[in-house]
Amino acid sequence: MAIVPVAKALYLCEEVDVEGGLINLYGLFNRMRAPAFPHIMGEFVAFAQLGGGLGEVSVHVDIRRAAGGRLVRPTAPRLVEFPHRRHLAQLVFRLDGVVIDEPGIYLVELHCDNTWVADVSFEVLEDRP
Repeated sequence: MAIVPVAKALYLCEEVDVEGGLINLYGLFNRMRAPAFPHIMGEFVAFAQLGGGLGEVSVHVDIRRAAGGRLVRPTAPRLVEFPHRRHLAQLVFRLDGVVIDEPGIYLVELHCDNTWVADVSFEVLEDRP
């Protein structure tokens, strides 16, 4: 039986790359403006660090509207192996084409073995002239 890890970090950003063994996060955000609704978001990334798990764990993220909890977009689950409790997993979820129907607060929820472990919110504002 696997032990569900805990989230050490969960960030939203525009881009992630690896350079010289280091992971670089660019364009961290928690708010954006949309010119009209529905709005289709361009590619962005949910970056997570997980630790303290053990065994093979299924991991996915869901995007939800905070008011009412409506599911906007799930991701496919992926398996992450935690060979020992000290292992730190760094995961990149690339999200593209997320449809935002209205302004408001949205949550990116991180789930391990279908158990919520963390979320991060972002606000979508109407870009008024």
